[in-house]
Amino acid sequence: MTPDESFAAPSPRRRPRRGPGHYAARAGLVLLALAVLALPFYAATEYYLYQKYMSTQVDTAAVDLTSADTSSWTAKIKSLPATSAPVVLAYHDIGHNKSSYVVTPKAFEAQMAALEQAGYRSLTTDEFVDYLKGGPAPPRSVYITFDDGPNGLWVYGDRILARHHMHGTVFLITGRVDRRPYYLSWKEIGRMAGSGRWDFQDHTHDLHRRAPVDAAGHTASMLANRLWLKGEGRLETREEYEGRVTGDIRQSFADFADHGLPKPRVFAYPFSEATEKVNVPRPGPTLQDLMNRYFTATLTNDSSRPLTAGRRAASARVVQRLEVLRATRLDRLMSDIAGWTQVAPSDAAPLAHPGRWSREDGTGQHGIGALTGVRPAPSGSARYAAADYRQMSSVDWTGYQVGATIGDLGDGTNQGAVQVRGGSLEPVDVSVSQGTLLLSVKGEHVGKAKLVPSTTHQLRITVRGKTTTVQVDGTVTLHHTSRLPAADITGGIGIRVGINRSGAAWPRFTALSVKSLTGVFTGPGGTQQSVSAAHLMDPAAQWLSAPGVPAPFRISRTAIEPTGRTLSAYGAYQPGRTRGWTGYTVTGTVRRLSGPGVSGAVWVRVGSALAISVQVGRDHLNVLSGDADNQQVVGTRALTAADSHRVSVTVTDGSTVISVDGSTRMTLMAKSETGGVAYSAYRDMTRHSWPTVTDLEVTSRASS
Repeated sequence: MTPDESFAAPSPRRRPRRGPGHYAARAGLVLLALAVLALPFYAATEYYLYQKYMSTQVDTAAVDLTSADTSSWTAKIKSLPATSAPVVLAYHDIGHNKSSYVVTPKAFEAQMAALEQAGYRSLTTDEFVDYLKGGPAPPRSVYITFDDGPNGLWVYGDRILARHHMHGTVFLITGRVDRRPYYLSWKEIGRMAGSGRWDFQDHTHDLHRRAPVDAAGHTASMLANRLWLKGEGRLETREEYEGRVTGDIRQSFADFADHGLPKPRVFAYPFSEATEKVNVPRPGPTLQDLMNRYFTATLTNDSSRPLTAGRRAASARVVQRLEVLRATRLDRLMSDIAGWTQVAPSDAAPLAHPGRWSREDGTGQHGIGALTGVRPAPSGSARYAAADYRQMSSVDWTGYQVGATIGDLGDGTNQGAVQVRGGSLEPVDVSVSQGTLLLSVKGEHVGKAKLVPSTTHQLRITVRGKTTTVQVDGTVTLHHTSRLPAADITGGIGIRVGINRSGAAWPRFTALSVKSLTGVFTGPGGTQQSVSAAHLMDPAAQWLSAPGVPAPFRISRTAIEPTGRTLSAYGAYQPGRTRGWTGYTVTGTVRRLSGPGVSGAVWVRVGSALAISVQVGRDHLNVLSGDADNQQVVGTRALTAADSHRVSVTVTDGSTVISVDGSTRMTLMAKSETGGVAYSAYRDMTRHSWPTVTDLEVTSRASS
């Protein structure tokens, strides 16, 4: 072996071949390293976005209302019907901004506490729409709305609503969502919707703005007006206007869908500018016509005639809201809610309640002293004085009779008048002078008659359906029948006095009364059905919640069960064919009374103004009187707590006898009111099961 041979370098080793797993592992390590490096940046970005789009909520202090806080309105609220059309409240923002449209958290807290203490509950949009479509008036309720979608609703309002078990509805300008810091973010909206305390409706995508509407540069609502096209020196055409508006509404719908929100059903007009304020020429669709294509109803804070939530507003598809501002005091808000609540047309002495009247003659005066002779008549050049009774709470009046005595008709040139169907599309004025009767509709004479000359005349005016009948001094009679739908000609009463020459004596009202004749809902006419032929549990039987509207009931041979995601349900058995019923007993068992806020009611005398509702809860009985839209509590009793109660009601000409579980009894006097049978159910939360009625039957008995 040579030295070179013994120390020769070894031959190089071959590296093992690397499989795909090796490279995958290395790639995974690289990605893991990158993720670790990126994690702080991702977390910082998410935190930034959370901070930007999820504001911190502020938990305001609870408010304990004292008797001093509530004394001015408690009696008014207690005197209101137990059921009536909801009052719609309009808010803008909650916070500490000094704007007149921003309610402070403390004030909003007090307002919600007052509503809760007064027994109000708030409606969701679905429940509000259900009422407008003909559903029954819910127990005392409000529909709380907020315009624009400001961030203060999340920061302050959400926890206040939660504390007082209230629900809010926000009308979004969808094109401004995420514009911070003023507007809500989509993240906040998602959290609010998920809580069940809020729902969201439409306030345009981006038309809540003003823009030029003429060559001079005057601005107005972009939604309600055709715009001035400066470059072309002209207004938009009708087609261009309609295309712009419908395009905006469709975009707002797309925004709702993109963020998982239900399609809006109600629209709030920007600036409360609606049909009567637009520059869109006629003939052709109005702005309201355009909105009706997409929404069940529209809301405004300003209306040319009273349109508080009710049957008149539902027909017009425009509902007037009670606006709440920074300066709105708690006592004023609650008093206004009372003043906007629909009541029955029944008052034996309206002249004895001057606070319920509003002057409508432009004199700036208050009270009715000038129309009753208690105070001096208008001075100076004034020759006319007018006042309306319960202007905001009588919009749905129909089926009533007015009695009036007008005196001091001394010289033949002065006159006094009663208006009925006030605020409707056809108000009717009945005017008398010393020797003449005039009947006018919308200011045009439709009837005239001679009277035996006298300084005093007595009027009886009957408002029933579409017909107005006038009788003077028990002899002279005139009639007028409208061609308009019944819902367009409902309304209350007003009084007017006037002179035709300066220095003439002013006439005065010495007596006035109004009383109900029929219920709001009696159903369509038809052949009368006998009590003995009635089968209430027949699945094919007709149960209606409003004229032409089937009741939301599932009916079997053994039970009637309400359906739907609402808080109240009502149905009358063949109301058009049972209005003459008397001399009968209806029995049934109300079941599934699962909690204190759940109750069911058996009705009798349905179709009369004094229908009786026998409402049983788990441990109490409430008996109410009135039609489905307006009821008063007339009696209460405690019951042994149970999840079901057997109800029996016997109807005769002279009385209504009520029995629950065979022991609790109550007897109400009657004045021969006739009518059929209904069932209604109530629950305080939609997660509670509906109460049902089983074995409901009616049997005939001799009337006495």
